[in-house]
Amino acid sequence: MKNIRPINIVKQLIVYVAGLFIITLGINISKMSALGISPVSSIPRACEQIWGFTLGTTTFIVYIFLVVAQLIILRKRFRIINALGLLLTILFSVMVDFTGTDPNAFGHILYGFPQPETYMMKLIYMIVSVIIIGIGAFLYLRPNWVPMPAEGLAGAISDVSGIKFGNCKTIVDTSMVIIALIMQLIFLGGLSSFIGDGVVVREGTIVAAIFVGQIVKILSKFFAKSFEGWLHAGEERVS
Repeated sequence: MKNIRPINIVKQLIVYVAGLFIITLGINISKMSALGISPVSSIPRACEQIWGFTLGTTTFIVYIFLVVAQLIILRKRFRIINALGLLLTILFSVMVDFTGTDPNAFGHILYGFPQPETYMMKLIYMIVSVIIIGIGAFLYLRPNWVPMPAEGLAGAISDVSGIKFGNCKTIVDTSMVIIALIMQLIFLGGLSSFIGDGVVVREGTIVAAIFVGQIVKILSKFFAKSFEGWLHAGEERVS
C-alpha cells in the first residue's frame, strides 16, 4: 500500500470537486444550446420539462434511482464506494443548479448569459459544452474517487455480467438517451419537441456521446501521467 500524504488528499479533493463543477457548467451550456443535452443528463432534462422542477432537483431524483439500481444489481457486493454515490449525487445536483440559468434555483450563475439565437451560435455553444464536459471529466477521473452514478451503474453491470466496463457504459448511456427520447416524444409534444428551448435529445446529445470520451482520451494521453504524478507526489509504497 502507499504512504498517502495529507496534502495529496487535499489536492485530489480540489481536482475532483473542480472537475464536477466544470462538468455541470458544460451541462448547462449544452442545455442553453437547445441542440440536445449530454446523455447522462438526458433523463433529468426530460423530467425537468415534464415536472417543472429545476435540473438540479431532477438530476438528484434520477441519480438516486441509479444508485438504488446498483444496490439491486450488486446486492451483497454493494460497497461503501457505491453508497457514497448518494453524497456525490447531492453535491453534483447542487452544482447543476448553481451553474444553471434558472432564476428560481440556487446560484444560477449562467442566468443572464446571452442565449444563442442562430443555429451557428447554438452549434458553437454545443461544441464549447462538449469541450468543457470533456475537461471536467478528465479532472474528475484523475483522483479515482467515487464514480458518478451512471458510471457506478455501468461498473455494477460489468461486475455481475463480466462485460467490459466500456461496453456497459455505452449500454447505460444509450439506454438513458432512448428513455429520454421516448419521454420527449410522448410528454413534450412529439416531433415539435425537437424545436425550441425545451429540447432534450437532438444532434448535440449524439455529439456529446461520441466526443466527450475522445476529449478525455486526448487529455489523458498528454497530461494524465504528469497530472497524476503531481496528485501523488512523494507517495511511496510501504510494506
